[in-house]
Formats: sequence, C-alpha cells, structure tokens
Amino acid sequence: MVMRSEAKEEEGAERVTIAGSGRISGGTYQSIKVAGSGTIAGDVKAESISIAGSCAIEGDAEAEEFHSAGSCRVDGNVKAEDLRTTGSAVVNGDVSADVFKCSGTQKIGGKLTTSYIKISGTCAVGGDVEADKFNSEGSFEIGGLLSADEISIRLGGDSHAREIGGEKIEVLQKFGGFDQDKFKRRMEEKARGKRWKFNDFGVNIDVDLEKIADMMGQLKESLGNFGIHVSGFIGNGVLEAETIEGDEIHLESTKAKIVRGKNVIIGLGCEIERVEYEESLEVNELSHVETREKI
Repeated sequence: MVMRSEAKEEEGAERVTIAGSGRISGGTYQSIKVAGSGTIAGDVKAESISIAGSCAIEGDAEAEEFHSAGSCRVDGNVKAEDLRTTGSAVVNGDVSADVFKCSGTQKIGGKLTTSYIKISGTCAVGGDVEADKFNSEGSFEIGGLLSADEISIRLGGDSHAREIGGEKIEVLQKFGGFDQDKFKRRMEEKARGKRWKFNDFGVNIDVDLEKIADMMGQLKESLGNFGIHVSGFIGNGVLEAETIEGDEIHLESTKAKIVRGKNVIIGLGCEIERVEYEESLEVNELSHVETREKI
C-alpha cells in the first residue's frame, strides 16, 4: 500500500509511505518511507529516504538524509549529505556523501567519496575510497586506493585495500596492548620519582615503579606471543595492503609489501617486505621486516 500526502513546504512535492508492498515512479519527493517491501522505478530525489523494510531503487538516488535499516538495493549512484546503513545495502554505482556510516553490511560497486567515514560493520567497495577522515572498527574490502588525511583502523575483522595513503595512519588491534614505556612515564610523572609512597590509614606502602613496569612489560610479551596464535579466534583480524604511505604511520597486525613514511612504528604482529622511512623507525621484536631503508 502506498500512502501519499502533499507537502506544504514545497508545492508539488509529496510525502510517500510504502507500508506492506508497493511501487512508485521515480521523481522528486519531500520524503520517502518504506516500512514494507517497496520499489522505486527510476531516478529519485528527496529530502529524506528512510528504509525499514526492503526497497529496490531502479536508478540513481539523491537525498539530504538516506537511512537504511532494512534491505536496500540501488541500481545506480547515491548522493547524500548523511548516509547511514544498519542493515544490508547494495549500491551498484558510486556513492558520494558528506557523512557515511555503516554498522551493517554495505557493498558499493564503484567508488566512495565522503568527508567522514565510520565503519563498525562490513563494507566492500569496488573502486577507490576518498575521505578527510576514515574510521573503521569493523572490516572492509577496498579494490582500489584508500586515501584520507587521517586513517584510524581498529581491526574488528580481516580487512584489505590495494593501496593506503594519508598523512596520519594508525592500524591497531581492536583490544590494544599494554605500553610499558608509557605506563612507566605516567606513573613517574604522577609520583615525581621512581618510587611511589603512600601513607593512608596508618599503613606505609612503598611502590617500586620500575619493577611494576618491567613486570607488566613481561606480561605484555607473554600475552603478545599467545595472542599471535589466538588472534583469529578473538576476531582482531589482519589488514593487508600492497602499499601503505603516509607521514606518521603506526601499524599492528598488518601485512604489506611496502611501507613508506616519515616516522614509522611497526607494532605487534606485522609482516612487511620493505620499510622506507625518512626520520625514525621502530620495529616490534615480534614482527618481521625483510628490508629497512632510510631515505
């Protein structure tokens, strides 16, 4: 059933709701809501498109807000200011959005261009991905270049991009490890010394910060070795790329042929064929780098 009402704000535009099963022609609308099973025949433009059921758009879609919590297929391209998917969505063409958030399953046949990307589900893009900020806590598959000023990846599953480029690139296990040096520095700053003394409730406690940090560091290494064998089970995943290039790079659980940057940190669980760096390079003893070159 298709329910229509004329919008007062814009003469000739309609608010359309599809409840149950319905089909509408393409065109310009103020809003489209799909709560059942709907089909839009042709290109469509609206201020808002909201899908809570199943919807097929047989053309391009343009909206200020495009939210899909059900199952959605777009045969053409999608252009939106705010694009969010929490269900299953397939776009056969390109996607352009100011904000792109995926907490479900998203597949894009072409390229994805946006200012901000947040992935907490699964996203597959056949072409390039271009953004100002890229943030992922799920998993992704990018057939081309991932390019962003800031790239922050918390591995929630195996991920892949042919190439990755940005100013600041950080790839970490979703459940980060213990930083022995940082812990020691923070404790020493707080205690203003190498020992921390308490005299509360009439009890004297004398803490040796260096010993605590060393013990935590040994625990970190033990858990790190163990984590290599169980990372697949707990779902941290691995990032794979042919080339990773940026200014500031920090990698964990990453496989790459070439890593090139100004300041590079190769953390736990990495396999890198070649690292080229300009200023500094740190390599975790549990990672493998075949060739290192300062350029």
